[in-house]
Amino acid sequence: MVLVRVIEKSDLYLKAVVDGVTPPLVNSLRRVLISDVPVLAIDEVIILDNTSVLYDEVLAHRLSMIPIKTDLKKLPKIEECEQELVDPSLCQVRFELNIEAKEPVVVYSRDLKSDDPEVRPVYEDIPIAKLVPGQKIVLEAYARLGRARSHAKWQAGLASYYYYPKVSVVSRADDKCRVCLEVCNGALEIKDDGSIIINDVLKCTFNKWKTCEQVCSALKVDWDENKYVFWVESFGNMPVEDMVREGFRILKGKFQEFVSELELELSRGSAPGSELVAGETEESTQMSGEEFGTEEESTEE
Repeated sequence: MVLVRVIEKSDLYLKAVVDGVTPPLVNSLRRVLISDVPVLAIDEVIILDNTSVLYDEVLAHRLSMIPIKTDLKKLPKIEECEQELVDPSLCQVRFELNIEAKEPVVVYSRDLKSDDPEVRPVYEDIPIAKLVPGQKIVLEAYARLGRARSHAKWQAGLASYYYYPKVSVVSRADDKCRVCLEVCNGALEIKDDGSIIINDVLKCTFNKWKTCEQVCSALKVDWDENKYVFWVESFGNMPVEDMVREGFRILKGKFQEFVSELELELSRGSAPGSELVAGETEESTQMSGEEFGTEEESTEE
């Protein structure tokens, strides 16, 4: 039985305690959230005019690393885009940038104009270039749906986990244990008589608890192999809930694909042709044994 308890949540951050799951499954979800959840990112830039001090390649790279708002509900599934099952134009959004400086000016991400008003840079104040009077940048840019496994510009966010710490008090605190009050601020208290009270084990990470254990012999820190503190952080392209939901959808699809491939291989193994191959293999083995026996007999002679 799997139990999940959310302990912290905002629009871009989620932290939860997950109980009853093995490490491979938790790590699979982590890897999917980091490398497989798709977002829009500028992938092609057509430079029409660029008299700034930046090379065209540098300018294109800066544009590609600007995070773009992505609403997956309004876009095709990433698998449909990758397999070209839909019109490619549905998997991209066009931007344009047209700035000519009449005085010193900084070009920001907000100066990118999108064909879809809802698809825009996550942060409007990302500097792109500085222009002096007479310089200009005119270009078209196409943001496409992609995955971080191809390039980091398509990464939706971060995800990680650590073992749920189990902390027990085995003796009274000494002077060294005072360090734990700084390392795990608010997680524990040390009374005047040396007794230790654990207030909230989750206010300190597992690694910090282990640090306290090394300096304070009064604490014993262990962990539960099937219980974790899992956290996800979105870069702002989409709410963290949408990011997690898409991660589960992709992970489920991977499992279904694996099962389908496994069933296909099993069906091939039970095909009539495979029996013939197995029979031929057995006959060859018998012949090899007979030949080997002949060699032994000749050796004995």
